[in-house]
Amino acid sequence: RQFARILEKSSKLTDIRFSSTRAGRDGSDIVASALDVALEEGRNANLEKLDLCDNNFGNKASQDALFRALGCTASLSYLDLRDCELEDDGVKKVCHALFESDSALEHLDLSGNAVERRGAKQIADYIRDSGGKLKVLCLDDNDLTSKGVVHIASAFHGSEDGHAIERLQLNYTMCGAIGARALIDAFGPDGKDLPNLTKICLDGNSFKEDIVGELEVAFDNKLVEMEENDSDGEADDDLSDEDSDEEEEDENEEEQNGEVDALTDAMNKSLVV
Repeated sequence: RQFARILEKSSKLTDIRFSSTRAGRDGSDIVASALDVALEEGRNANLEKLDLCDNNFGNKASQDALFRALGCTASLSYLDLRDCELEDDGVKKVCHALFESDSALEHLDLSGNAVERRGAKQIADYIRDSGGKLKVLCLDDNDLTSKGVVHIASAFHGSEDGHAIERLQLNYTMCGAIGARALIDAFGPDGKDLPNLTKICLDGNSFKEDIVGELEVAFDNKLVEMEENDSDGEADDDLSDEDSDEEEEDENEEEQNGEVDALTDAMNKSLVV
């Protein structure tokens, strides 16, 4: 609560860190609400770095507060929401708010948020809509599967001068051959489509030896060593089980879009002077 009081009374912060505090859900809710207040009406308009990793923003109230707060961060360049229990719905709100803020975000960490294929699509939409500004994307320890990785890879296509991405982390994301080859395709011949890429992390996934070979040829020394790769498994074997769920997920998306749109309208009204 004391940290929340500091936020509520501040007006010129550029760097906020509230990470690994063991605040629990109640404490995280208080901080999310305080951030909402601290960033409303143009206060702390020059905030550049926000680190909230290892908190619990799993309920609707805290996610809505984060949505409103992030929508006011036009100067934000660094955002760490690792291990915040956002899941797909929370990640969707975060991505939509970042787009609405029109910030030049360079670093985004959404690792460890139980993000699945649907959430990966929202992240991909944000990457695409943000105009290729993102330099670091960390999505480790999420259940993206190859289908989610395909969404992410597809977002790097289409930039005339190549995407700005420098580091891409997809460790432990249940990725298999389909996702690996989508990443290779996104990289392009001799890396022409991702000319700024210096590091790609894919450890803890399920690539057979021939796929590992393809990744090594494509990415060369940019590929971080994969000591925990499961070369005997194949994550893509289970993808058929997801197909039956996709239609239901897509049907639910329109309803969720309406909820996010309503939040956006409310946020915009609060910013009208």
